[in-house]
Amino acid sequence: MEIIWDEKKNQTLILERSVSFEEISEKILDNEILDIRKNPAREHQQYFILSIRGYTWVVPYLLDDKERIILKTAYPSRKYHKFYGGK
Repeated sequence: MEIIWDEKKNQTLILERSVSFEEISEKILDNEILDIRKNPAREHQQYFILSIRGYTWVVPYLLDDKERIILKTAYPSRKYHKFYGGK
């Protein structure tokens, strides 16, 4: 499985949210995935639900024609944190 992302977006995530696509891809490759959900707003997109440093994060992605996972962004989610047992 190949995971790719935009390096400019990665730098933005590091600066603004203190998380990187490298850290996220490690969790995905190690199968540390809480869930995979369809994005109701974007038919072609799904998102990973991950636990990163004790909090629940949403990571939207899509699959390209070569079956590569393209990570789009990442954000902490209070909604999913409560849903997956966070306090």
